[in-house]
Amino acid sequence: MIDLKTWKPATMAALKEAFGERLLCLGLQGSYLRGEATADSDIDLLVALDQVTIDDLDAFHAAMRSLPDGERAIGFTCGRAELAAWPTYELYQFEQGTEVWLGDLHALLPEYGEDDIRLGTRVSVANLYHMVNHTYLTTRDLDETARTDALKALLKAFFFSLQIVHAVRTGVFAPTKRQLLTELTDEDERTLLRYAMPSSTAMSAGKVKNDGDTTSETLYKLLQAWCSRTLVDIRV
Repeated sequence: MIDLKTWKPATMAALKEAFGERLLCLGLQGSYLRGEATADSDIDLLVALDQVTIDDLDAFHAAMRSLPDGERAIGFTCGRAELAAWPTYELYQFEQGTEVWLGDLHALLPEYGEDDIRLGTRVSVANLYHMVNHTYLTTRDLDETARTDALKALLKAFFFSLQIVHAVRTGVFAPTKRQLLTELTDEDERTLLRYAMPSSTAMSAGKVKNDGDTTSETLYKLLQAWCSRTLVDIRV
């Protein structure tokens, strides 16, 4: 695990040295931002430059390798023009899920509004619906551990879909699973989110243990039903 108190200034210094004034924005995303990182977690950075070439990616790679655990630094790397042309339906969750360390991310983004946020919600839930059905069918003949690993990936995606659905419902963007759980009232959503949390011993053990009536089959049913009703009624 990295210590962000020391890793953050070291990262800022390394990337400033590598890119100078070309570094327009730097920020943190992902599990470290949400306080959910484990020893195996990647470090998700947002890096916006005036432009990004393959040589720039090599320079980023070299700068990160100069830092402790820098080999785990990945994330979103983008040029100014590409960021300004980014599909607007993705921007709300992208911006809300970033802690800016340097620069002004909002100023680099195209304008977006309620219609964009709702479209982003619909796309997120539709993609998850497809993933659930596809994964259920393609893992039917695999062993329990493999099926559980696939289910863990679906539950991770479920959090991001639920996060933006909840924001559209309530106007509140809950940045972490723990905060989102405290705001939910729907028991099916609470069950799914509990299994998506890093502290879920049933999932981290490589299999879904019985938890009352909760089995892998139950979780698949809850996931598919949630996607179906949410996609049809996107006025959530």
